[in-house]
Amino acid sequence: MIAKISRGWRVGGLVRYLMGPGRFNEHTNQHVIASWDGAPAMHQPSLLPSGEFDVSDLSDELADPALAAGIPQTEPVREEGRRVPRGPVWHCSLRNSADDRPLTDEEWVEVVEELMERTGIATAGDLGACRWVAIRHADDHVHIAAMLVRQDNGRKVHPRNDFLRAREVCRDAEERLGLTRTAAIDRTTAAPATRAEMEKAARRGDSETSREWLRRAARVAAVQAQDPEDFFRRLADLGAVVRPKELPPGQLVGYAVAAPGDETLEGLPVWYSGRRLARDLALPQLLRRWASATPQATIAPAAGERSQVGRAERDAAVTEAISAVEHATATIAAGGRDAVPSVAHAAGDMLSAVCAVAERGRGVAPVPWSAADVFDRAARTPGQGQPNRWAPVASQLRSAAWRLVAVRAVTGRSGDSGVGQLVLALASLAAEIAAFREQERCVAQAGAARRSAHLLRQPRAARPGGAAGTHPQQGPRGAGRRPGSVESVGPRTQDKTPVEDVNGSRGRRR
Repeated sequence: MIAKISRGWRVGGLVRYLMGPGRFNEHTNQHVIASWDGAPAMHQPSLLPSGEFDVSDLSDELADPALAAGIPQTEPVREEGRRVPRGPVWHCSLRNSADDRPLTDEEWVEVVEELMERTGIATAGDLGACRWVAIRHADDHVHIAAMLVRQDNGRKVHPRNDFLRAREVCRDAEERLGLTRTAAIDRTTAAPATRAEMEKAARRGDSETSREWLRRAARVAAVQAQDPEDFFRRLADLGAVVRPKELPPGQLVGYAVAAPGDETLEGLPVWYSGRRLARDLALPQLLRRWASATPQATIAPAAGERSQVGRAERDAAVTEAISAVEHATATIAAGGRDAVPSVAHAAGDMLSAVCAVAERGRGVAPVPWSAADVFDRAARTPGQGQPNRWAPVASQLRSAAWRLVAVRAVTGRSGDSGVGQLVLALASLAAEIAAFREQERCVAQAGAARRSAHLLRQPRAARPGGAAGTHPQQGPRGAGRRPGSVESVGPRTQDKTPVEDVNGSRGRRR
């Protein structure tokens, strides 16, 4: 069972959608199965001759506490530099696996009431608690709409850790009702794209959302760079708009990125802080990552070579990468449990490096970026994301990734230049990480590692030797660099907006 929680402003619009036909007439037998007063039948909207439900009475009943307290129910106009508050309407959907049996209304009510209790929205016996209803319009899921305003005193209610409490309720229901078991909370998943972001991407004709593209670009730049200034420059080269954050002036504390052309209705960029993209992409985490390894010495180009990176250095970088990956695999296979978290995280860097250099190479079969995307979840340590300690074998693996990505491209003049061997070695490492995570019952990480290993083992068609590859900056976007101008910003921009303002300064999306 999966719970999805969101906040909004207009309870009437939410109820109208839940009791309506749906986007594709997928809603059937819409009915209220539970309510704040224990009398759901009293709040069932009447059916009009047109076939639609009259939800005006139910909407008014839910909104009454907010109206009486003078709490607005329309989203305020966003001002630059100020965080947009969350609306008072709380919406949660609870969905079962397609393989589960349909639950009865009574079973769903039991789950919903437990959720209201654990989140503190409406505890048992509290007559002045928030008003809420549960609506069912399909066999496999229900929706809960709640107004986060107490009936007795008009105070706003702020559910504490509602996402975590909902996850606990879902897992308890799975065990009690014999449903498909899902993974426990590990706080490692990256924030998914919202429905608004997905719809916006579809309107723009983009294959992925700005959040997804920026997350992948930041991961590539994090492997290519070893300090904040280089990281910001790499991001700008990949096509992202960068805004470093200083607080106080002169002290770098974070950054935000935006996709060119992605703007709010007011014409402002839609900013994402590093932490909003992923926990391990926040600047403090990146600084710890870069400090975990030491760059390796490189081989200067031979006399007569015009390239900044000579053939000897390219071959040495690939050879060192293969050695580091095989050493990491052997360490885990030999029972090096303490090294697994840091090795898995460094393996994510190596995989991104391989995708980047193979993408630009000639005569080399490109490595699918999807393998790195899928492995991203496997690279994170359950409960913390980025590990706090780095084993020597992980530091060696990360140093090798830095050296490999610095060559920018490899050529396939001599048997794929070892890239094929490196890819198979990475597949073996991913399989070892998956086996270890399975023993720890980390379902999400194990599954991600298994899928990545499968993708890496797929046959790859080599690109013709005379055709230039695609720059890594095009990897995150499929269709190439985003349209629009690229703003190259260093770490000392005069923008003094606090980091906290970036986290919430999204505005209304076009």
